[in-house]
Amino acid sequence: MNSGASTPGGSPANHPDVLVLGGGLGATALVAALRGGGFTGSVTVVCGEDRMPYDRPPLSKELFDRDEPAGLAEQFSLSPGDAAWLTGRRATAITPAAGGFRVSATDAVGDVHSLDAPVVVVATGVRPVVPVEWSGVRTLSTWEDARALRAALAPGTTLAIVGAGWVGLELASAAAAAGVRVTVVDALDRPLGTVTPPGVGARIAGWLAAAGVAFVPGGATAAGAATVTLADGRVLDAAVVVAALGARPATAWLPAGWLTGTGHVLVDGVGAVRGAAGAFAIGDCTAVDGRADQHWNAAVAAAERCAAAILGHVPPPPRPSVVFSTMYGHSVDMVGRADPHADVIWREDTAGGWTALLTRDGALVAGMAVDRPRDVAALRRILARDRPRIDPGLAANAVRPLTVAPA
Repeated sequence: MNSGASTPGGSPANHPDVLVLGGGLGATALVAALRGGGFTGSVTVVCGEDRMPYDRPPLSKELFDRDEPAGLAEQFSLSPGDAAWLTGRRATAITPAAGGFRVSATDAVGDVHSLDAPVVVVATGVRPVVPVEWSGVRTLSTWEDARALRAALAPGTTLAIVGAGWVGLELASAAAAAGVRVTVVDALDRPLGTVTPPGVGARIAGWLAAAGVAFVPGGATAAGAATVTLADGRVLDAAVVVAALGARPATAWLPAGWLTGTGHVLVDGVGAVRGAAGAFAIGDCTAVDGRADQHWNAAVAAAERCAAAILGHVPPPPRPSVVFSTMYGHSVDMVGRADPHADVIWREDTAGGWTALLTRDGALVAGMAVDRPRDVAALRRILARDRPRIDPGLAANAVRPLTVAPA
């Protein structure tokens, strides 16, 4: 819609009742939660990209399987009139204004548009981390990134991925399955080393090896369009180099008083910005009571709590974080806050599925379930409690349902 489009409530798009900044999952989930909660005012969403919001996890998981991105409006059953979607505009400044806030948004040709609203929700997400001197290195964050990367990765092409987190591993899995020769470089000695204990990382390393993906520990000191300089001085040549080093909040344009030292927007449990009545933030760009949680279901849950606060409803209770992935022929779910220093209780079945239960001081903090959907449901239920305890002997029996230890 254009800047004069109307939404329910009759307000024009540049004077909405709720202004949402960011065109991703959190923004879309917020619109759905507001409408589902009975909100009849006007909502405008400012989208930095020139297309409607789409689902980003498939960019790595399904790199070679999609001709178009998976639209989020359809997934959340939104109607065209539920919001005014201002695509191709990026929020660049926010200041107090009479009755709320004034936001400046810049379009592709550099023109600045002003939007006023009594309630503003920041959902700008994150941007990939790439050292400034790494010229020519690709990233995988947008649909355009994915389309260009897919075009560059013909079977037999050599691909170097710097970073063995979720995105790097999913990209390596999809590329290897398409016949690309893949090397993954990471500073640690195992994949997912920043979130999982050594034993879990070792099993994932076995998946890489079985798929023909080379894993190089030690990290990189430099990278370019076709080379990676390893920490030991060796130079790795590749036709395509991708940085998968993590992400930083896209919040540099926000007031400094809203931000933590890491650039996250500091919010409470319903997404309210401290000291700025009427301002909220949700999703990957936030730190809730000082803790960041950059995952799909966390963004949806944050949107639901924020919508409840805007509507004056009781917010739904917090639920545990869930990371879901498909890689190397496995379904992988991480429930809870992963901890690389946790103790591990293993649940293994005869079909090859397993669950790593991560505990600290006897309490369950997270679980990674591989090809065991039943354990995922149990972990969601158990980890909704505060510091649940499990019986190690009973929990290790994969035939038994996973339960809390008797009091």
